[in-house]
Amino acid sequence: MKLAERLKQSTFESPSQESMLNVMVTNSWLLSVMAGTMGAFDITPAQYNVLRILRGSHPNALTCSDIGSRLIDRTPDVTRLLNRLQKRMLISRERADHDRRVVEVHITKKGLDLLKTMDPAVAKSIDQLGSALSASEHKQLSDLLDRFRTSG
Repeated sequence: MKLAERLKQSTFESPSQESMLNVMVTNSWLLSVMAGTMGAFDITPAQYNVLRILRGSHPNALTCSDIGSRLIDRTPDVTRLLNRLQKRMLISRERADHDRRVVEVHITKKGLDLLKTMDPAVAKSIDQLGSALSASEHKQLSDLLDRFRTSG
């Protein structure tokens, strides 16, 4: 569905406004689909993002601030997000030996196993969501979005 149809708006103030609205509507749609995929595993997209980040650093730990700086959706409440994951035993946290003020976070075997179980479903959703574009169009879109995001 075209943006104008989706928003029931035939004109926009500028092409820039139209493209920004299109990015926002598309983001909402993508998050909704991915939340459905991840919800089947009782995981939110934000929790999945933390687990994905920790899997990327495994077996090394990351600090809470390292995780916060890498999140796709920068939430100010990383601690609460980590609390939920720790309660489910998907991560572990411990004070750093070198500085007791620093909390180091590890993904657990249970967290790694969950991601491994989720990988096929997440990949399938990503493939379905992106099926309307070719590989070169995906590359072009990524390049354009990088330019868009870094221009301000």
